[in-house]
Amino acid sequence: MQLDQITFTRFIAALTVVFFHYGNQVFPLNIAILEPVLKAGPIAVNYFYLLSGFIMAFAYFKPEQQASFSAKKYWLARFARIYPVYALAFLLIAVGKIHEPNFIPALVLNASLLQSWVPEYALSLNSPGWSLSVEAFFYLSFPLLLLIIYRTGLKKLALFAVIFWLATQILHTQLLNSPAYAPHNTVHQFIYYNPMMHLNAFILGIIVGVLFKQQHPLIQSLKSYSGIGLMVTSSLIILLIAFQQELSSFIGFNIALTNGQIAPLFLLFIIFLALDRSAFSRLMSHKWLVLLGEASFSLYILQRPLYGIYQRVIATRIELSETMHFYLYLTLLIIVAILSFKLFETPARKILRKITAS
Repeated sequence: MQLDQITFTRFIAALTVVFFHYGNQVFPLNIAILEPVLKAGPIAVNYFYLLSGFIMAFAYFKPEQQASFSAKKYWLARFARIYPVYALAFLLIAVGKIHEPNFIPALVLNASLLQSWVPEYALSLNSPGWSLSVEAFFYLSFPLLLLIIYRTGLKKLALFAVIFWLATQILHTQLLNSPAYAPHNTVHQFIYYNPMMHLNAFILGIIVGVLFKQQHPLIQSLKSYSGIGLMVTSSLIILLIAFQQELSSFIGFNIALTNGQIAPLFLLFIIFLALDRSAFSRLMSHKWLVLLGEASFSLYILQRPLYGIYQRVIATRIELSETMHFYLYLTLLIIVAILSFKLFETPARKILRKITAS
């Protein structure tokens, strides 16, 4: 079963992260109702984690072949998937920061994908890299989680996942509303960047991925409603993101949709899209949209170094409006991401696999 129709959603999610970082004031983000939706980058990162768990479960969950699971091939595949472009991105930034204080600890933590565990270094060097540090922890956890499913079944892990999800949401909300919280302080860094605060999304994604792979009756019962399900879940997700601040004001305390609070809706969206076989899914499976989705990792991880290069090389030489500069940068970023995927990311992955296999 192919899931090409999901691939393009990674590009959309990555795009909101770019808008969040660099397009805050440009059209159409200067339209109040659209701003929170188009720059929902932190929430989109949570979608990445859910989707990562779902896709990895879909790819690796094979009860009939569990004895043939190769740890070596698994680790190589994961390393080859993210590290070459990740390393390129943080090294491009590191070149310009070599004389800054704490450069060596930042370099070591980024190179070892451990920066998200140390609050003051979570956003060091290439700031989007914190999410890859979190993802690396998920990769480390995945074989153990898969083994638990094989040995004890899915129900126990599913029960743990729900309890862990609830506990994470309570802890996040309490800390977010506590006197100890302030933007960018240690508490902020912990609740937004620590891998343990995002693990709930990854595990939930795995569980739903296994159910989907098993063609569980509960999942299959949703097949007839995939079209309406996509519309409803998409609409609810957009409305929640658009009116998050108003919702916080209404209930009397701050909420954040970034650490899994919106996970149930995202998971339903993923299920409905994976089940859908309509013209919409065929459109989403078009080769050019799939290519953009495949290039989304390069787009995400290269956004900051390319922005720095753009500001130094192009923005200082061409007089344009802020909006025009942003969209010119975005166009170049998309082109660079596609080229990176085709000419660097994919070849590097193949080379690493050949070296290890030899």
